Amino acid sequence: MLKLLFCIPILLFAQIEYQVRNDDPSLFRNHRIFHAAPSPLYKDRPHTLEFISNIPDDSVATATLFFKTDSMKYYQEFLLKGIHGHYQFRYDPKQYPGTHLQYYFVLNTGSKIYGAPLDSLGIIFPMNKLLIDPIQHFKQKARLNQ
Repeated sequence: MLKLLFCIPILLFAQIEYQVRNDDPSLFRNHRIFHAAPSPLYKDRPHTLEFISNIPDDSVATATLFFKTDSMKYYQEFLLKGIHGHYQFRYDPKQYPGTHLQYYFVLNTGSKIYGAPLDSLGIIFPMNKLLIDPIQHFKQKARLNQ
C-alpha cells in the first residue's frame, strides 16, 4: 500500500512533465480565431459561416472571409463587421451555386495577421465542406437508426 501511495504521485508528475516538454507546435500557438463549421451543410439552403475572436474590436483593422464553391475559379473576398468579436457571413447557394464550399477567415490588426482554420504547422488550411441533399441525408440517417 505504501508503494502505491508513492508511485501514483510520481506517475502523475511524469505525465505532466511529458505534456509540458512536448514540443508539438500546436500546443504553444496562441489561437486568436475560433471557428466551428456548421454540419451538415445542406445544398439549396442558406447557411451562416461565423467565427469568434478574442481580439478587441477596436484593434481589428479588417476581418475578411474568403470563400469559393467548386463552380468558381477564384476565392471571393468579403469584409465582415464584428460585434464584440463575433463575425458572420450569410452564404446563399442561390447566389453562389456549387456542390462544395471552401472558405477561411483572416483578421488583420495592422501589426499582425491571424487566420482560421489552421493546420498543425500553423498555415491556413481552407475548410472544405460538401453541400449535401437534405432528403438523402435524412433517409440515410433513418436507415442507420433502424
